[in-house]
Amino acid sequence: MATEIRSLTFALLALFFAAAAPRAADVVITSENKGAETISLGFVDFKCAKGDPNSIPFAPHGVIAWDLDFSGRFKVKTASQFDTAAKVAFKAEGALAYVRGEYTLSGDEYNLQCELIDIDSQEKIVGKKYSGKKAELRQAAHKFSDELVYQLFGEKGIAQSRIVYVSKHAGNKEISVMDYDGANVGEITKNKSINLFPCWLEGKSKVVYTSYAGGQPQFYLKDFESGKNGVWFASKGMNTSPGWNKMDKEVVYASTMDGNTEIYRRAYPDGKSQRLTFFGSIETSPSWSPNGYEIVFVSDRGGKPMIYVMDRDGANLRAMTHEGDYYGSPSWSPKGDKIAFTAMDEGNNMNIMTISPDGKDQAKLTTGSGSNENPSWSPDGRHIVFMSTRTGSSEIFMMNADGTNQKRISFSGGNFMPKWSDY
Repeated sequence: MATEIRSLTFALLALFFAAAAPRAADVVITSENKGAETISLGFVDFKCAKGDPNSIPFAPHGVIAWDLDFSGRFKVKTASQFDTAAKVAFKAEGALAYVRGEYTLSGDEYNLQCELIDIDSQEKIVGKKYSGKKAELRQAAHKFSDELVYQLFGEKGIAQSRIVYVSKHAGNKEISVMDYDGANVGEITKNKSINLFPCWLEGKSKVVYTSYAGGQPQFYLKDFESGKNGVWFASKGMNTSPGWNKMDKEVVYASTMDGNTEIYRRAYPDGKSQRLTFFGSIETSPSWSPNGYEIVFVSDRGGKPMIYVMDRDGANLRAMTHEGDYYGSPSWSPKGDKIAFTAMDEGNNMNIMTISPDGKDQAKLTTGSGSNENPSWSPDGRHIVFMSTRTGSSEIFMMNADGTNQKRISFSGGNFMPKWSDY
């Protein structure tokens, strides 16, 4: 039944586009099982119509195919060209449409054309053209991936999101940034100091982090739009573990400004700090609920580091975990349905787990030796990025929200504390 519905949907879309191609960006395919349905797509290698394809370190169709496969929304069947054999193979996988395209490379410029085509009628369902500098070609491929997710599911795609993290270089801990698939690595700091706890602010336009560059650990702010990178605000003590509340433009964080490590919140950019915890124990690693009403954090007030939740003003405190020796780095899902965190198992290995905000449905997502820590959710709540030492050195990995499809995306060693940007 689902296949018949999708077949009819594609057919209706093809007819619509034939009659009203200029309105392509307004068309949305919806599903009664929104967020759960998987669509099969054929995928044909893009042609380089002009220029040398070896002059770029990737193929645009390879980027898009990776995006679609990792999204978990598509089953992708690839072919080098669309012919009778490819058509049969696509339809055998349940595909009703396929992706094709071509690109040109000239000097420092590119042109990219991407299309979603109905297999039987050969009508264009979605068509997009991009052009610009070669350095922007990979981002254009990600844009088309996000376009397909929006057109076929009515939701934003994550292919243009980014990941900020800590990378160890020559004994120094610097802040780096990369695309969500591990490409386009860039440096945010080069101060040869200790820089930790990066966190995105305002989508993906700013990053706040803790730096020892001035001697005392303070929050520094990198603004990608203005290029500025300096102290955000100074206070006595050590400021760490910032978390962003996009609903109210506030940062929650841990600080020793009053002597003990406690949780504070502060309006961005120029608000005053408000202390939220007063128990006398160590409180750290806060993360906002997506509606901005609650904060999850770590406290050892019971003798061991456990996960707690409180209201935004510090009231209505409740424990989320009650057994075990160590819990850390909680992260609230953008959907609000899960909290990811790190837990030490019986073999003293650190692993990623999730729990519902009501304290139920606890699930273990990683297994094996080594450490799996620092979980951070994708903006659509369907994936988690984390640090793992399973390869011998700390690297950045990603996985589906249920722990499946784990992929390594960094390879230089000494990478940890990843944070996934918003859209």
